[in-house]
Amino acid sequence: MASKRNDDLNVRTVEGSVNYYVGHKCKGTAADRGLAERLGGHSYNILSNSDQHEVYLRHLRQPDHIVDDKGRHTREFMGARRRKFAGDERGLMAETMRAPEPHPREAARAQRRVETQVAQIENSSNYAGFQHRTQGTFFQPHPEKRYQVMSHAKSAPSLSLFAPEASLSRAMREDVRKEVSQRQTESANFAPRKAGSTYVTSMDSHPVGMAMHSNQRHCSVNRIENSDIGVTRKNGHFSSQDKLTRADPFYMRPCLGVTNNSVKYDIVSNERKWFKY
Repeated sequence: MASKRNDDLNVRTVEGSVNYYVGHKCKGTAADRGLAERLGGHSYNILSNSDQHEVYLRHLRQPDHIVDDKGRHTREFMGARRRKFAGDERGLMAETMRAPEPHPREAARAQRRVETQVAQIENSSNYAGFQHRTQGTFFQPHPEKRYQVMSHAKSAPSLSLFAPEASLSRAMREDVRKEVSQRQTESANFAPRKAGSTYVTSMDSHPVGMAMHSNQRHCSVNRIENSDIGVTRKNGHFSSQDKLTRADPFYMRPCLGVTNNSVKYDIVSNERKWFKY
């Protein structure tokens, strides 16, 4: 590109005027510059990275190239080289790439193994001495195990494992919803006269019913129900088709009553109701 410095040149030769090239880094005629470009355009051989045998038109050949004499790319290739900054003293990148330290028990396990091997070497023919050595000095005594005794079932907090009969009776008296569910799902009856009202009240009015009611120790919520039911296999528990569960009070139909259903689960949501048996 023409510039003021290039226009100020008034030197001419037989081949023509003298001009500046490569950002005013070299000066010569257009013919000489063309010969220099055909020789490679650079002051060194890009194959051998050496200028030892380069002797022609060196004033028109510059060392600027996409690759320098050490094989590194220069700014003529992809712009200026990336600026280098000092490393971060905090080491955040190194911390993100470093795996977490192993658990302290790994080192304790290795130490325990070494101590055991040393004790075996010291008492290679005396097992009693090995036991005395390991239990006395090498290892800390094991702390006493703490046991937590469960007093109530997790699936049915109202059911006490130590007094199931009393806990279920108390839960039914304290919660009206449990009492209603118990009356609607009760299967046993000791009614002297078969009527709709006597079926429901027989557990509270008849002495045998009252005794049975106070001895019921199982809760429906605390039982794992068998869900492998098939019509073709004829093992429907609530329909009394399975002979093994036909006399099970969990599956027996509720006694006759005005507000009682024929099954002991919610016919809308299929959820089992709370009752004791």
